[in-house]
Amino acid sequence: MSLGPIVRIAYHVPGIERRRQVVIAGNGAATGGNDARELGVIVRGNDEVRRVAVCPEVPVIIDEVVTTMSVALADADAIYLNGYNSWTDSVERPVDGRMWGLTRVPGSVVEKYALDSSGDYRFVKEDPRPGHQHGFGYGYLRQGDEVLLFGSLDENSGFTLIREDLEAGTLTFDKEPPACVLPAGRERELIALAVTGGSLEDAVNRWVALAGIHPMPARPVVGYCSWYRHYADIDEATLLADLGGAAEVLAGANLDGLDPVFQVDDGFAKVGDWLEYDRDRFPGGPAVLARAAKESRLVPGLWLAPYMCERDSRLYDEHPEWLLRNERGDLVVAGSNWSGAFALDICNEEVRAHVRQVLRTVTEEWGFKLLKLDFLYAACLEPHDGLNRGELMARGVDLLRESVPEGTRLLLCGVPLTSAFGKCEYCRVGQDVGLDWDDMPQRRLLHRERVSTRLSLANARGRAHLDGRVFRCDPDVLILREEGVTFTASQRVEMFVTDTSSGGVMLTSDDMGAWDETQLTRYHEAINRFRAYNLAKST
Repeated sequence: MSLGPIVRIAYHVPGIERRRQVVIAGNGAATGGNDARELGVIVRGNDEVRRVAVCPEVPVIIDEVVTTMSVALADADAIYLNGYNSWTDSVERPVDGRMWGLTRVPGSVVEKYALDSSGDYRFVKEDPRPGHQHGFGYGYLRQGDEVLLFGSLDENSGFTLIREDLEAGTLTFDKEPPACVLPAGRERELIALAVTGGSLEDAVNRWVALAGIHPMPARPVVGYCSWYRHYADIDEATLLADLGGAAEVLAGANLDGLDPVFQVDDGFAKVGDWLEYDRDRFPGGPAVLARAAKESRLVPGLWLAPYMCERDSRLYDEHPEWLLRNERGDLVVAGSNWSGAFALDICNEEVRAHVRQVLRTVTEEWGFKLLKLDFLYAACLEPHDGLNRGELMARGVDLLRESVPEGTRLLLCGVPLTSAFGKCEYCRVGQDVGLDWDDMPQRRLLHRERVSTRLSLANARGRAHLDGRVFRCDPDVLILREEGVTFTASQRVEMFVTDTSSGGVMLTSDDMGAWDETQLTRYHEAINRFRAYNLAKST
């Protein structure tokens, strides 16, 4: 690795308070004398890769694993640092840019609306000084048409926080240490980093190859999602009517190489009580919609948030032991949505059995072939049971895949992004779009994951380099209707261009059957652009 990273490992022996430290120089030599021998440091790598493992002589607890690289940050035209979550803003920024978190928001507001739940605010200290930006997993520096990409090769063993320090000319990589005691005589890799260069596409390709990430086969999809017009106010009759319009429009489109989808979003059940759907609104049950979509030659899709429940759910009342608690014994709040959202304990075997039952029921019995699985960050809000956040999220994503029949497509959302690499067909890469461009001015001071069409489209472009390399990107919905939205002509063009040329998913929540001739023509143009983009991606 040409940048000569310096790795510092802090650790202690259980029952002994003294903290010990080993430093590994850029040439791979470890300092620390007896501590280095006791820890059993192992360094591997080459000019591209640096791997550091330990095989301790005695049981140890790793406290910190921090790697520092000296980089000519001031010479770069821009820096890109991948955001924590699907919804976290992730775009190229000036190297002297500021990154604001929630310090400008009153604490009472943060607590009331749980604004700190979906991002990294609970475990990353905010540093809004110019040139002190941060991200997770990977990033790059751009100079002209060339980039220097730096990235973790294994986020499943723990997340990697990357910090920029413009004044010092350094990047630091703070890797989550194991959350358990490491036994004597057993090797454990603590960090693996790669540095690659060239064009952005070449650098990403090389990094992904070094990490051993392989995207799952996934045909691009187009069609309908109920959320961005009805939101949670859905019922069987309304959705069947929307299905009729969507099926008619899609039947008249050139879908060569594309799969049409009809996806039912939130609103059919209390969050957590997925199999106890609202029988007044859905007298035939969600299976009726799945069958109707299939009969219309559309892939039936369903939304779930499998790792949380709301306060008004039966699950919350009947299974308090399933809810995750922090070290103080308090329930872990996962959001303010619905009647209040709480995280489930994914290490609880009964919770895992519950998730399996839900996913198998909605796929094998109800007939849904695509699942949009949302708010997944709830699985790793608190390290517990000897697992750090990265390990918990990896375990959570693996459980989802294991629980569905072969051929079921997964669209992940609200997930720490690197945990989805190579494990799903599709993944959301930006914030939810809104019905206006950038929400009210006062809300623009809120969390980086806030609802914003402007930010969502910027993220779709900012993360487009991942499309087809780790999963197919979902840039969120395309809106063509006039009713209830306030986009300018230029904003509509930006949405149209971005949504048709940066991912493998292009859904809409419009009443497709109510489109006029101008909107239908525009949609067919969108299909053609989207198909052309995806054809180019596949060749």
